[in-house]
Amino acid sequence: MTVFKAIAFDYDGTLFDTRPAIIHCIARAFEESGRPKPADDAVWQTVRSGIALQDAFLMLDRDLRADHAALQDRVRIYRTIYLDEGTGLLRPFAGAKDVLHELHGRGIKCLIVSNKGTAAIHRSLIENGLNSFIDWVLGDEPGLPRKPDPAMLTDHVLPRYPQFDRQNILVVGDTEADILFAQRSGTTCCWASYGYGEAGRCRALAPRHEISSIAQLLPLIAASRTAAG
Repeated sequence: MTVFKAIAFDYDGTLFDTRPAIIHCIARAFEESGRPKPADDAVWQTVRSGIALQDAFLMLDRDLRADHAALQDRVRIYRTIYLDEGTGLLRPFAGAKDVLHELHGRGIKCLIVSNKGTAAIHRSLIENGLNSFIDWVLGDEPGLPRKPDPAMLTDHVLPRYPQFDRQNILVVGDTEADILFAQRSGTTCCWASYGYGEAGRCRALAPRHEISSIAQLLPLIAASRTAAG
């Protein structure tokens, strides 16, 4: 048996190519709020770091730093727009469905641990026929920690799956936040280099594994079974 019993996937840039949706919806949220929309390059730099939506808006609009109510309203507007307009602009990465189907068939729990809003994740999984392969989604909700905070694992994932130890969980993600989350939580990290993270900064964090396509995850997991045996 493989040492990995559960795979904690990131969402944006790991399972789904969401770049067009995010750039579009952030621009629309600024327009709806009566603010000049930021340059696409500025938006993309915030996305590449893997930070939460609230933090991205704080980076893109300094005026929000002194106005918590306006920040929360911007987040609300974005999420409404994303559900209405964004889901049609995203797609799973090539091979994602096959990998999830195979892992599910092997009895490996597939989780999504993301800084993205939970409702948007669930909707895209359903619309793309992936929801039956995902055991649980832990997304950005009020009062919950966000990556790279290890409390996402210690206070939420592990209590839900008490049958697993940390070494049984593989974190797969594309940004610095994912790598730091895995390292701080004591799990094994697989960096998805095909995603959105800045390569130099991500490699400098020395993730345990690296894949250049999601299809490479299956032989990596098979190799862990051999090593464990």
